[in-house]
Amino acid sequence: MALLIIPARTMTQKARFLLNIILVFLIVVLDQVTKRTALYEIGLGESKEFIPGVIQFVVFSNTGGAFSIFKEYPIIFKIIGLINVFVFSYFALYPLTPVNKLVGIGSACILGGTIGNLLDRFLLGAVIDFLDFEFVKFAVFNLADVFIDIGVILIAIGCFRKKN
Repeated sequence: MALLIIPARTMTQKARFLLNIILVFLIVVLDQVTKRTALYEIGLGESKEFIPGVIQFVVFSNTGGAFSIFKEYPIIFKIIGLINVFVFSYFALYPLTPVNKLVGIGSACILGGTIGNLLDRFLLGAVIDFLDFEFVKFAVFNLADVFIDIGVILIAIGCFRKKN
């Protein structure tokens, strides 16, 4: 019978793991609190001016992806979300994965945002979006989406940097 030898984790690996776990947890909590606050304080289908001409809160549910694409097929985004959880958990939380810090932190941001949106999809049947920047006429989004975008940017930067 072969013995499975797992290398000991260094302090740096433990610290990165702990940092990423905390980051994922904070992102999920912040995302869920802001969505529920918007949903219950403003109301689904309602809006509230925050900074006139700049940002308003417009609360609606989205069964699709970005820009409500494929909203007729919400199961697709549940499956993609679950795949993302597995992939980004590996890069964010497995401390022996040979990635640099930015890629690890970016993966934690994507993981936290994905979990936040998946919670909505499984518990509510749709993602709650509420942030609307009036001055750019862009899509309405939420904090999970913001952290996913930040994660993508960090990973892109991290891919061009040397390890560490």
